[in-house]
Order: sequence, then structure tokens, then C-alpha cells
Amino acid sequence: MTDFFLKMDEDYVQEHFPSGSVFEGATKTVKRRGTIGIIIIGVWLAAALYGLVWAIGRLREFLSGGQDDMLGVGIAICAFFGLLVLLFGALIVFMIKGVRKKREDYIRDSAKKSKLPVSEIEAFERQATASDCYILELTAGLDRMLSNATNKDGLLTRDYVYLADPAQTVMRVEDLRACCFSDYTYYVNVGNHSKKIHCLAIYLIASNGVSVLSDTTREAGEALMALLKERNNAIDTNNGTVLPEGEVDAYKKRILDASREK
Repeated sequence: MTDFFLKMDEDYVQEHFPSGSVFEGATKTVKRRGTIGIIIIGVWLAAALYGLVWAIGRLREFLSGGQDDMLGVGIAICAFFGLLVLLFGALIVFMIKGVRKKREDYIRDSAKKSKLPVSEIEAFERQATASDCYILELTAGLDRMLSNATNKDGLLTRDYVYLADPAQTVMRVEDLRACCFSDYTYYVNVGNHSKKIHCLAIYLIASNGVSVLSDTTREAGEALMALLKERNNAIDTNNGTVLPEGEVDAYKKRILDASREK
């Protein structure tokens, strides 16, 4: 199983982390997505502004024409477009703040979400470019293309595991209490019907209550379980069976309760 994932090498580091920082690479992905989002929202904002100007013009026409019965309609239209302008404007401001984030900001955010000191996140980064770090390619094909992860691959360093989830959660391997398969679902429209799609994910739980879910293939998930169990035998794998979507919270509570009792 340990041969399933590749070890870190200089070519991978240069391609994905040219500055030597995992989070520096993540900022580029976030900024690229954020810029595209700002452009799209900007178009919507321009349309809303145009609608607001038009609505104000119509309201003035109602006032000058003595059409008092239409004033309520005119005010309602102005209010509608005004709310859209405020909403899209606020979204753009929020997205601009995200685009302007630096590596240090992402490290602090990761530390907060991971419930770890900033020093540990920095230690993870140093270990991530070492030759003994495993590159965790958990997905393949369309799932890999559609992944919303900040990096397409996770990382398993000497002391930490990172699945590149949007929150950029980092976990200490020694703190892990569970690594199991989990099922989650979503719906897609097929003709006149909604079809329920089941997806396989790997689910990690740490003793500090932090958990993370990431898409995976069966083979990659089993390989990750084997690697983690080699380093931390206390990890529960749910006997390799898939945890139903509705049982995730109860499973997490059971695992954490058992951890506290030891």
C-alpha cells in the first residue's frame, strides 16, 4: 500500500510550490478563482446599477406625470435593484479581501481551522517539501477535475496530514482518532427528474474535534488508511466499511467520547 502514493521530488516542488510554500501555492489558486468571481459579480453589479438607474428614471416619470397609483410600483422596483446593488457590491468587497490575502493570512486561517498553533502549520510547510513526504492523489478523472480543493493533491508528511480541503485543515497524525470511508450525496437534474448521486469520501477525525472530508477512490482511501495505521495504531477505520451520510455526526461523537475516556 505504501507504493500507491508518490514521494515528494524536486520537480513536483518546483511545479506546485516554487516558493517552497504550500500556502503560497494555494493563494494562487484562490486568487485565480477570486478574480474570475469578481469579474462575474462585476457584470451582475453593472446590470443591477443599470436597472437601478432605469427604475429611478421611471419613478421620476411617474412623479412628473401625476401617476400617483404607480408610485408604489416604482419605489418597489427601485428598492429591488438597490438591494441587488448592495448585495453584489458587498460580495465584490468580500472577494477582493480574499484575493488580497497573503501567505501569512492563510497560515493563520489554517491554524484557526485546524486548532493548532501557527508554529505547527509552519512546521507542516517545512516538512511538505521534504523527500519523505507522500503526495496523496486521492481522486482521479472527472472527480479530480471538479475538485474544489485549493491543491489537487493532499500531503502526508512525517507528522502531519493535509487533504487540501477549502479550509486548508492540517492534522497531526498522532492526534488522529479515525480515518474511514464516508458516503455523501447530491442531486442532479436528468430530464424531468432529479437523480441522487452517491460519492465516496475519506473522513478524518482528530482528538481536538477537528474533522475533514475529502473525495477519494476506494483504492486511494485504503492506501491512506494503511499508511496512517502504520504510524498511529489507535486510528479507527470503521473496519473499512462506508459510513452512511446520516451517521457521520453520531460516529464522530462516539469516536471523540471514546478518545476522552482513554
